Amino acid sequence: MNDTNITSLAVWDVPMPVVAGESFSIKVGVKSASGRLLAGYRVEVSDATGAVVASGKLGEAPWAETEALYWSTLDLPAPARQQLAEFAVRFISGQDEPADEAAAARFSVAVAAKPEHRLSVKVTEQKTAAALDGVEIRLGPFHARTDAAGRAELRVCKGAYQLQLWRNAHNAPPRPINIDGDVSVELTMMHVPEEHPDARWVR
Repeated sequence: MNDTNITSLAVWDVPMPVVAGESFSIKVGVKSASGRLLAGYRVEVSDATGAVVASGKLGEAPWAETEALYWSTLDLPAPARQQLAEFAVRFISGQDEPADEAAAARFSVAVAAKPEHRLSVKVTEQKTAAALDGVEIRLGPFHARTDAAGRAELRVCKGAYQLQLWRNAHNAPPRPINIDGDVSVELTMMHVPEEHPDARWVR
């Protein structure tokens, strides 16, 4: 095998969770160790049974700020019932290339029931009351990030959860929350000085 022709494959922007019976999108990127052009090559996604559920061609231009990561957005159907679903992504090499040089990767998604309610969250800094952007919000399998105004909205299912926040150099304890309708909450996070040795790891 010619090492310069080996390809690597990446999968990102995988939503968590996905809604049972609905479609969702992922991004797939492929890069050649030799930096060769991969525009127009095909990638495909298979489910746990091996059935191909999505396919597409890599775009003409590499992903921004990369040298040769050619990519595509693929739309997949989510399984009809709640589960942890696994998928395999494969790069289809040209007919004149050895099959064992084709790249492959795997990813999984949590499949949830269709969300019934909306949770609106606003996050501010505890002392200054300034809006905090980029706060990762986790509510069971449901994730979101706050915008520049410190706000985020999640579609969630009915139930009892622990609402968790994470942001570099900030801390907030988990908050129990019961969802039985549309809910709005305002939360604060305490700033941890950057010189603190654990600042980038606190939650």
